[in-house]
Amino acid sequence: MAAEEIECHVCGAGNPRDSKRCRSCGARLSEVLAELSEEELYARRHQPDGFEVRWVFIAFGLFLVAAALALALLPLVIPAYDPQGFAGIVITIVLWFIGAAAINYFSPGKNFLEPPVGGLLAAIPTMIFLSSIADVYQLSAGAYVLGTLMATMMALMGAFVGDLLRGDPPKGA
Repeated sequence: MAAEEIECHVCGAGNPRDSKRCRSCGARLSEVLAELSEEELYARRHQPDGFEVRWVFIAFGLFLVAAALALALLPLVIPAYDPQGFAGIVITIVLWFIGAAAINYFSPGKNFLEPPVGGLLAAIPTMIFLSSIADVYQLSAGAYVLGTLMATMMALMGAFVGDLLRGDPPKGA
C-alpha cells in the first residue's frame, strides 16, 4: 500500500488519505486517523489484538492432549470411568472451556478466536473417537455435531473468561 493511502479498519481496502469514507465498503475513515484517548483505549481493552495462527495450533494440541487423557487414557487407569455417549460430550465441553480459559490467560494478547477455531478442529476427531467407543450409549450423528458446536462455543466463552481472569492491563499501557 502506498504511503499516501490508509487502510480501512472494516474491510482492509486502501484509500486515499483525505477520504472521509472507504471507497470499498463505505465505512468512516476518521477513526483511523484520530488518536484514541486514554478512555477509548481502556474501553477497547477486551477487543482482540488480531488473529495468530500459532495460537490455533497451540489450542488444537492442548485440546487433543486433554481429550486423549480424559477420554482414552483415564478409562484405562480407572475401570469404572466410562466416558461414552452424553457424558463424553459433556467432558469434552468442560475441557474446551477450561483449556481456552488457560490459553487466553497465558497468551500475551487477547486471542478470542484462536481457541474456538482450534477447539472446532480438535472436536471433530474427538467426537469421531467418542462415536467409535460407544457400545452401550449410542447417540445420533446430530448429537455429536451438536457436541462439537457446544464445545466450540464454550471455547469462545472460556477464552473471554481467561482474559477476564488475567485482569486489565495498566491504564497507561
